[in-house]
Formats: sequence, C-alpha cells, structure tokens
Amino acid sequence: MKKVLSLIAVVAAIAMAVSCGKEPEPDVVVPEKLDLMISLPAVIDGAAGDVVTVKYYSGKGPKNGDDVLLKKASAEIVCSIVAVDSDMFSFKIAPEVETGKYTFCIRRGDLVQAVRDVQFNIEKRVEVPEKEGYNVYGLISCDGAGVPGVVVSDGVDVTVTGDDGVYYLKSKEYNRTVFMSVPSGYEAVSEGVLPKFHKVLDGNAATTERADWTLTKVDNQNHVMYVLGDMHLANRTNDLNQFADFTADLNSQLSSNKMKRQYALTLGDMTWDLYWYDNAYDLHSYIETMNASFSGLQVFHTIGNHDHDMLSAGDFNTVSAYKQTVAPTYYSFNIGDVHYVVLDNILCTNDGTGNRTYDSSLTVDQIDWLRKDLSYVDKSKTLVITMHAQMYNENGKESMEFASELEELCSGYETHVMSAHTHVIWNNDKTAEKGIYHHNSGAICATWWWTGYYTSGLGLCKDGSPAGYYVYEMTGKDVKWRFKPTGKDFSHMFRSYDRNEIVLSAAGFTPNADSGHAASFEKTASYWVAGSTDNYVYINVFDYDPSWKIEVTEGGKSLPYEVVKVKDPLHLAAYEAKRYNENKTPTSSFNAYTVSSHIFRVQASSATSTLEIKVTDRFGNTASESMKRPKAFSLQAYR
Repeated sequence: MKKVLSLIAVVAAIAMAVSCGKEPEPDVVVPEKLDLMISLPAVIDGAAGDVVTVKYYSGKGPKNGDDVLLKKASAEIVCSIVAVDSDMFSFKIAPEVETGKYTFCIRRGDLVQAVRDVQFNIEKRVEVPEKEGYNVYGLISCDGAGVPGVVVSDGVDVTVTGDDGVYYLKSKEYNRTVFMSVPSGYEAVSEGVLPKFHKVLDGNAATTERADWTLTKVDNQNHVMYVLGDMHLANRTNDLNQFADFTADLNSQLSSNKMKRQYALTLGDMTWDLYWYDNAYDLHSYIETMNASFSGLQVFHTIGNHDHDMLSAGDFNTVSAYKQTVAPTYYSFNIGDVHYVVLDNILCTNDGTGNRTYDSSLTVDQIDWLRKDLSYVDKSKTLVITMHAQMYNENGKESMEFASELEELCSGYETHVMSAHTHVIWNNDKTAEKGIYHHNSGAICATWWWTGYYTSGLGLCKDGSPAGYYVYEMTGKDVKWRFKPTGKDFSHMFRSYDRNEIVLSAAGFTPNADSGHAASFEKTASYWVAGSTDNYVYINVFDYDPSWKIEVTEGGKSLPYEVVKVKDPLHLAAYEAKRYNENKTPTSSFNAYTVSSHIFRVQASSATSTLEIKVTDRFGNTASESMKRPKAFSLQAYR
C-alpha cells in the first residue's frame, strides 16, 4: 500500500511540475523485482536456434521486449524472446549456449530476476533440410541412423518418418505439441521418470520448428506395466510419507521383475490443483517426488481433472501447464505387441474463477486423431486405452460422451480400457459383445490419504478395497493382471467380516461427537448400526469379476452366497466415524461407496463355527482364509 501511495504522490508531483512549466523531478518509482510465476522445466533439450515454449501463470510472465538471460559463473548469454501470449512465451536458444547448468533469468531493461537453475542439453544435429509448406519437421534416430516408419502427430494430423528417419508436418499448432508414437522394440530417452517423446510448440503456424528424438533399441516384446490410480499428492494429511510406503512397495516389485522391461502408466490425478498454490505442491513438485522415488522407470501419464489448472478458463487453457511439465493430453506409444493410447476425457467448462466444472467426455478432435493413429496399427495387436474418468459405469452402461464412437474405433482389436477417478475397483467384461474389457482401478491414495492419516497403515478406498496398484504382465499380445495392495501380498484378495461382531453405533465409534454429528454418523452407517445374531459373514472380494470362483464351506459343507449392495463397514469406521468424531462433516465425495458387484454374503449355522473361504481369480491365482468366529471387528484388528 505504501508503494502505491508513493507512486500516486510521484505522479501528482510530476503533473504539478509540468503545469507550472518546470522540468519534472527524475524521481521515478521502479519495482524492486519483476512479478513472475513461470513454470520452467528443470531440463531443456535442444539445439542452437530451437524455439522453446514455456508456461506462466496469472499474467505473471515476461512482456514483449524482455529477454531471457542465462547466467553461468561470470558469463551471461542473451536469448531472444520471440513470442508472448496470454499464458506462454517462447524464446530462441542462442548459439553460445552449451550443455550445462544455467541460472534462467528474465531481463527487463536494467531489472533482472532469476527464475530457477536449468540444465541445458545442447545437441549437435544432423543437417535436415526444411521443406516448403511444412512448418514442423525433424529426425528420429537410433545409434546415429534414422528410424523409418515412426508415427508422428500434432494431435490433429498424423505422418510417418521416411527411410531416412525424417518427418514433415503441416501443422496449425492448435494443440501446441508434436509427439512421436514410440515404436515397439525401442524406448525414448528418459528425463528422470519422463520418457521424452513430445515437444511443446510456440503455437505460431508461421514459425518453422524442428523436433528431433533419439531412440534406444530394447527387447520389450514381453514386459510389465504398472498401472497407477489416483495419487492426489498435495503436501497434506501426511500424504508424502504415506506415498513413500507405496514407492517402497513398487520398488520391491521392480527388483523382483528385473528379467523383463518394466514401465508404469498413471491414470490421472497425480496432483490436486486446489493445492498447487496453497501448499506449493504442483506438477513440477510431483515430478521431483517421482524422480527422487524411482530410478530407471519410465512413467507414462494420463491427465485427470485435478491435473488441470482450474484458475485458467476453458478446457484449452487449463491443460497448458500439464503439456509443458508432463506430457500431451492424448497420445500413443507401442511396447511389444501392445499399442497404448492415452486419452483425455475431462472436458473443462470452468470460467477461471476457481469453479471446477467439467464433463466426462472425449472430443471430436481426439476421435479424429485416434482414427488416423489406429490406421497404422494392425488388428493383431492388443489395444490398451487409458482415461481418467470411466467409459462405462459399474453396471456396464456408457458414462461418457463419445463412448460409442470409441467402441467403433476399437472394433476388431482385443481392447483393455483402464480408468480410475472414483477411488473404487470394478471390472466390466464386454469382450464377447464388443471386444472391450474395462478395468476401473482403485487409488494409490485410497480415500485421499485420509484413512491412512487417521489410522497408520490402513489405506482404504471408498469401496473398502485397499490402497494399491495393478501389475499387468504383457506376453506378446496376451494380457494378465493382478491387483497389488500397498504393503501387502498379492494374496490379500479379499476381506471377511463377522456380522455378529459389527455394531457401528455412535457410542462406540464417535464418542466425542455432538448429538448432530453422532446422528449423522448413524444415518450414514445405518446398515451396520444395530447388532445382529443372524450369523451372516460378509466377504469383500476387491478385484472380482464374474470369471472368479468363490468357495465357502462350513464343516465341509458348501455354503451358498449372494451379492449384496452395502457400504464397506471398515471404511465407515476408518473415515466417516473419524470425521464425525471431530465434529466435522465428511466430504461427501469421500464417503463410503455402496458396492454393487464385489461384496458377498453367506449365512453360517452358528456364531462360533469356522468358515473356510477360498477365492480364485480368472488366471488361477488363489487366496484363502480359515475364518475362526467370532471374528473381532475394529480398526486395529484389520490394520
């Protein structure tokens, strides 16, 4: 406020001096520093003359006439800023820039502000001629030779490299990205966990830009793909420490599968846009966490609704930070006999004021692009498609726009669709009808890290399934999968409850709640509030699909079972009860989910009989429990 008043005083003094015919005083208020909020990557790959495009936020970027100043020891190199628009700017790498670390600064007149240290990797490139009428071009090479037949796209048009590994695109640069579909038998160069297969363009179709990529030959015909549901890292609820439990678990799997190439694929919501600013944990922070957690693992990414910058208006603007930091919002790649397609089915309708409105929908552009992309993919290949929100709901009905168009494009392929978003697990097998198997994964963060926050070691998704991830074994085009609970064996495939021992009363689970919150808890947990002597046993089979086999015996006699639609009682005790006990209302979207497909009920003959429970998945993997009853119900008993 003092600076504003000072500026007003100066302006007034100048006006008075001019009006009196006097020269104005040379006392001009100069800001102490530039107001910048630039999303600058830690590493920039390129060559002299390349145009590099960078994201900035909230109007806090450079202006026309500013320069990029690179400082290293006593040396300073000026790189010209060639374009500035509403949320991105582009600069040209000067010929003097060499491989090494520089302090990246913005210079405006005499004022210089440092942004961060950046590693520049400067390539010595093979000369590739420009081609009239084409504004994006480049070379894809391996061991110094061009790689032919590599598919390259800007998200609209698709082309392939020639025999010399060179491609040319006529691009309107609408999406501001160009990417290659990494071919089978190769890997892209990695920058930490990120495979480098795309480049951000400056958005000006009149500018000719070059994008080269280097490939490495590998044997990835048989490979392991780790599929990772919602993480929601936000530097809250002890999430980073809980996340370390997951990374330790996955690193253990990486060590045990060293004989095969291994990759990971996220399903969106790696971050939580609400806390990008409030907790200083954004997409860059996420990448830094992943790089510190894993070595030698390439992670492909799917965008989720919380990976959009909701302080920008409209779908196009909300994804610019993601493209700059992580990956294109839709793209494809090949590993072995599997063609992977990553889609963005979060269509933002927000106005930039912080409202987080969106629809679950693909776009015409994505459908058109995918049709072109698949024209290069033989029907003998297995198709894996990822998206954040569901293509179908739990009952198999379409739940996003353009689902039928996507089904049509998948026709003739064995297709696996993978989604997350809801923090529950279910499977829809439509292979007989449409050739599509839809896997809805749970969440690494379980219920946004809350259950593990309240009870250490007890991460529960909304359907009662444990926090965890999927391990897909790809042998040629054949696909097998298993759910891996964090911190537990693969054999942790189900959980059993003795109904006689469950009384989710307010007195027992929310003793500190006032009358209103106590009543709300009992309303939420109504199915489990009253005691029972009916000798029912409930079995939550986390990754169940109709091909699984469930066997329950009592004294050697087989017991029939039925599917029941209920909320998992352990989740009610681990989350809702904890919130109500603090006289806080649980977040409605975090509450226990009424499971309709994987909680089963059997009735025993007595309260003290032992039940033998065995489940077998579609691949013959088994898990069993000799359930001695009565079986106590408490958080500690199931921790």
